[in-house]
Amino acid sequence: MNKNIVIILFVAVVFGGIALLYYYTKQYTPEYNWEEVYKKNNDQPYGLKVFYDLLDDKNVGITNIKRSFEETLDTTKTSTNYIAIGDHLYIDSLRAIHILKYVENGNNVFIASNSAPLEITRMLLPKTDTIHEYDYFTDSIISVNNKNYETKLSFHYQHLKDTSLYYWSMYGENYIKDTLSLYGFKEVSFVKNNVVCYSFKWGKGEVFIHSIPLLFTNYNLVTKDGFTNVNNMLSHLNDGPIYWDEISNKPLLNSEFGGGNNTQNPLQFLFSHYTLRWGWYLFLITILIYLLVRTKREQRIIPLLQKNTNTTIAYTKAIGVLYFQKGQHKLIANEMYSLLLANVKSRYNIIITSEEELIDSLTAKSGIEKNSITNLFKHFRKVRYSPMANSKDLINLHSAVESYYKNCN
Repeated sequence: MNKNIVIILFVAVVFGGIALLYYYTKQYTPEYNWEEVYKKNNDQPYGLKVFYDLLDDKNVGITNIKRSFEETLDTTKTSTNYIAIGDHLYIDSLRAIHILKYVENGNNVFIASNSAPLEITRMLLPKTDTIHEYDYFTDSIISVNNKNYETKLSFHYQHLKDTSLYYWSMYGENYIKDTLSLYGFKEVSFVKNNVVCYSFKWGKGEVFIHSIPLLFTNYNLVTKDGFTNVNNMLSHLNDGPIYWDEISNKPLLNSEFGGGNNTQNPLQFLFSHYTLRWGWYLFLITILIYLLVRTKREQRIIPLLQKNTNTTIAYTKAIGVLYFQKGQHKLIANEMYSLLLANVKSRYNIIITSEEELIDSLTAKSGIEKNSITNLFKHFRKVRYSPMANSKDLINLHSAVESYYKNCN
């Protein structure tokens, strides 16, 4: 067949495959991204664009904390608000001290995160008291009660087209009442008997902490209950300007600004846009076609060399078969015993003095039950010292040794 026809057919098949891939992707790619993003400009179901726009509509002024946390959050201001919403917020002891200093001057704080801000809680509790992370329970639908309102607000977790199970984070009522309430913490919102929002006063201001940031995302705010819940939470804040924390959504990295790393990986940026993603795919496919069509062998074919084989392994197997066939089971058992002892010495640093001490040490360090190790050494004694040992006994010994190697730590 003509070479040009082969190339044309190949290109036609490739572009046909691209067309099919494009159709399949277009047809079955979800319309929305259902990951929890918690970004102010993200308009996907679990972004924060609607919540941020609600704050912006108040026309009180929003300062975004993008770089240096301590320099941006002004502790000399009064009647302002600090808001941080994310999956796992990075608030270390230095930031916790700065936040409480900010609250002390008459400002309010609202934090919503799936992980408890332990460093803030630690500032109020004595060192002798244990500080707990949130507890989690699994369900698809929850009802939230607010201490100041009688209406129950219903929420569910949606993923694609289904209502799915979700790990809701919250504090048990006993921990709040028995421990945190002793130091000024107050319950604000509940799910059954569990606390999902609590607060405490500090100086002239107040801190509100919510354990379910999902309730403040776009998907929930377009519902009546979600809008009511947000209004309930925002009613606790001051009427003044707002500080919106962006850098605590990710761990603090060593950057020139001393804050979170807000840069985005170039490939992440490409794949976040539909047209750029397909442009990248087309570029890769074009390079592949060029390599297949244009690259030609410029020298004669290099002859294949025979693959190197490890003759040592074949020799060892041959010797083992020879010993087995001649019935020299004791010799084989002695070799297996020597290899086992060498392995025990190198892996667990056990000094072998007697068989009983060796069994006890292996039981403690290998994670295998003592009965199994005792049976292993019984097999060794039977094959090594019994003149009646046969091939079946050797096979049983081999099985016991293999079981030990597979199950030891």
